[in-house]
Amino acid sequence: MAVHLFFNFSYDADFQLFLPHAFVAEQRNGCWYLLRKATEEVLKNSPIELSVVEKEALVLSHSLDPLLLFEKYTDRKHPLPERYKDKAKKKYIQQQIESKANALLTLIAQHKLWLVVNCQKEQPLDRQLLECSDRVLAPLLEFEKTPTGITYRLFLLDKEKSLPSEHAITLLSHEGPWIVWDKTLVQVAPIRALNLKPFLDKTAVAIPESTIPEYFNKFLKEIIKKVDISTIGFDMIQKHHLVSTQIRWVHDFMADTYKLYLSFDYDGVVFHSNQSRNQQSHLEVLPNGAIQIEHYKRNPAEEAERGQCLEALGFAEEGGNFFVKDPYPFASYFLLLKHRETLEAQGFVLSDLEINGQKVNTAAFSLSIGETTEANDWFDLHITLTQGTHQIHFSQLIKNLREHNPLYPLPDGTLFVIPKEWFSKYEKISKFARVVDHKVQLPKSNYTLLEELPELRPIAPMAEVQYSPSPNLKATLRPYQREGVQWLLQHHYNGLGACLADDMGLGKTLQTIALLVHIHDSLPERENPFPTSIFDLGKPQKEALKCLIIMPSSLLFNWYEEIKHFAPHLSCTQYVGLDRKNKALRLSNYDIVLSSYPIVLRDAKLLERYSFRYIILDESQRIKNNNSKIFKTISTLKAEHKISLSGTPIENSLSDLWAQMQFINPNILGSYSQFNKYFRTEIEKKHNPIALEELKGIISPFLLRRTKQQVLQDLPDMEEQIAYCPMSEAQEKWYEQEKSKVRNQLLHIDTDADPAAVKLNTLNMLTKLRQISNHPRLVDPQSEIPSGKYEEVTSHLEQLWRAGQKALVFSSFVSHLAIYEDWCQKEKFKYVSLTGSTSLEGRQRAVEQFQNNQDVSFFFISLKAGEVGLNLTAASYVLLLDPWWNPFSERQAIGRAHRMGQQHKVNVIRFVSRNTLEEKIIHLQQSKKELSEHLIEEDNLKNEALEHLEELLQ
Repeated sequence: MAVHLFFNFSYDADFQLFLPHAFVAEQRNGCWYLLRKATEEVLKNSPIELSVVEKEALVLSHSLDPLLLFEKYTDRKHPLPERYKDKAKKKYIQQQIESKANALLTLIAQHKLWLVVNCQKEQPLDRQLLECSDRVLAPLLEFEKTPTGITYRLFLLDKEKSLPSEHAITLLSHEGPWIVWDKTLVQVAPIRALNLKPFLDKTAVAIPESTIPEYFNKFLKEIIKKVDISTIGFDMIQKHHLVSTQIRWVHDFMADTYKLYLSFDYDGVVFHSNQSRNQQSHLEVLPNGAIQIEHYKRNPAEEAERGQCLEALGFAEEGGNFFVKDPYPFASYFLLLKHRETLEAQGFVLSDLEINGQKVNTAAFSLSIGETTEANDWFDLHITLTQGTHQIHFSQLIKNLREHNPLYPLPDGTLFVIPKEWFSKYEKISKFARVVDHKVQLPKSNYTLLEELPELRPIAPMAEVQYSPSPNLKATLRPYQREGVQWLLQHHYNGLGACLADDMGLGKTLQTIALLVHIHDSLPERENPFPTSIFDLGKPQKEALKCLIIMPSSLLFNWYEEIKHFAPHLSCTQYVGLDRKNKALRLSNYDIVLSSYPIVLRDAKLLERYSFRYIILDESQRIKNNNSKIFKTISTLKAEHKISLSGTPIENSLSDLWAQMQFINPNILGSYSQFNKYFRTEIEKKHNPIALEELKGIISPFLLRRTKQQVLQDLPDMEEQIAYCPMSEAQEKWYEQEKSKVRNQLLHIDTDADPAAVKLNTLNMLTKLRQISNHPRLVDPQSEIPSGKYEEVTSHLEQLWRAGQKALVFSSFVSHLAIYEDWCQKEKFKYVSLTGSTSLEGRQRAVEQFQNNQDVSFFFISLKAGEVGLNLTAASYVLLLDPWWNPFSERQAIGRAHRMGQQHKVNVIRFVSRNTLEEKIIHLQQSKKELSEHLIEEDNLKNEALEHLEELLQ
């Protein structure tokens, strides 16, 4: 059965409008007949395929169903007849309904949809269908002077001049343009369809002389401004000479830009370049009763010449508007000001430009820049804006620059528009500057921002430093280490903090000790009444270095031993243990005080009393959380100079970087909220390359990172591979069951639940899946289900033992390591282990056994316990049992073996369970590689995983 959608407009007596209804027609005996109303159920069961346009038309038609309209515009207390008694309410309701009806008619006309008016159900639709045309009928008013008054007629201009009364016309709208003209849907413009009503059944309207003024003012005054006019019996004054051209502007809301347009004055009547109206008539009844009609008509040639003047200056034209092809909203305004004198000489008049009722100040403006001066840790910038009689400190524009707001209110109420180039030129300064007493102050640590602005660059350059190792340093530095010490000294003498972010195993500790030795050498000698040794009483000695080095507890022994080895002349103490309070009064007498993050947190009030020359943080990523107690505590400690040491300054997100930069150079990245807005959101969420380059430009002078591959020519090769492990049949079945449960739980999460709790619960569910994919016993210790990965790993371990190779075995689950330790015990393989519960003494003992005892083949290490402080060059293999959320922990693990002193090629094997969450984690790790290479190192893998849950659980 052939079916087709059509629309019927019929007059609704209640709303007194033509309203649409959608119907389905069927073909019978070669003709089309109305079948039934096009309801949702009917369309669902009909063999009819609707186009996108037809679906849009149906939505409009259904929204105009009389029942819905009654529900929308009436209630029990206010039925429609009562509402319609109020003319204003009636007009409002009809205009609301007609706006949708006109939109539907426009769709029907443009796409030639089937249309019927007052459909006769029993008659074939073929005879009732209207033709849809894109024709627009133009009206012409003809006025004729008669002995008794005026007669006027309205003609419609199609191919020829016609009277409406000579045609079959149905007015489908009041306010709109749509009519049916002899079975054809057309528009009449620029008047409303309702204006045709007096002429539907008569050829002319007679106006008695006595009522001419009232009639024209009431009925015709607005119409005659829009339509062509002809006269019989009296003259019409023609005015088509362009008197003046004024330049105005308009805000294009869609493009969010200001465009210019031209106003053409034809001796009293103004036409605009961005309007299509090309003529206008005025009728006036003179005191003597005579009628005078003035007809104004545009002169296209003259107007085009005016427009060409703007185009010759660089303006583009579209739809009568003139603009500059530039995303800056005021680009056209500044090009206009640039050529103002030229345009005024050509006869253009520049009108007052206003924005929301405020006048724009178009006077010439300039910036005067004074000498940049230094004050403590700040640069003072001296910039003044002058416009006309106004002098404005540049500090008053900082807020506008930060908020990308081009409009600054001047004292007289006018607006100054900030040029586009000022945003690109001074925006970075505005982000990090502070305003004090009308002065713009920029932190000295942001000196690189002034490098881009020669006019603001301070006269005194940054100090250059040349470094030669001190004879007091008992070590030979490699070339890259010398460069590192020189770089640290450069920052020291310029009063700037620094982050040494060399790869693990490149000697950050040695470079730091070399720096401290050099600074200690330069200190004056004086008698110390409280020396650290009784043998130094009464002797002049170097002023104490007063350096506090804070580190993880596991590194205290390493630091102490290396200082004693490389700089034995420096007095050094470990501020730890129960007896540490005994040293509290003498801390300022030591060259170096070593302490741990937990101790500093406990003794914060005591340590706040001291002013250290240096505070150095090792593994500074420990303060990455700007809301943590340790970050806040260390921020309260006082020091002239600060250094951070970290192989992974960014572990989880860019916020890690802010905390560490805030420590070494306060305010270098602005407040945390500013950093979050300008950089973290732009880079992590929007992947904005400009923000990434800007951040890199700010931090790069203070962050030195070298990889082992870059600086060590004698470092052994490293080979990485992934061993994909199939799960056992029972293991795979359990994994799939749990994955389905996770999917279902995630689908039914309460939308009002706490987001933090939801995130934690989701990560726990994903962790359970990871554990099953590794070994079912991680979830159920009594499980007898075999693990495919277990078979692969133990096979590798056995081969390594037979080959006499040593291996580091890492896992993020301590219970996972325990499974392989049990295997080693059964197989009589010697091993050592290290977890978070291992004591410092046990840690040192395990390292020595693995390094020195050839019989110890394997070192089982948990993720957190093995991050730092281990030198395990005896291993030539690194086995990673499960991929971690944080790939930088993997690098740390690999760095335990692949470092200076390693004599063998290092082989890294990642064990990944096939067709599991682990494979997806590997892919997500790789997706972060690009940002890592562009900045330093960056990872936000957990959040990334949560954003791709659907993909992870496929």
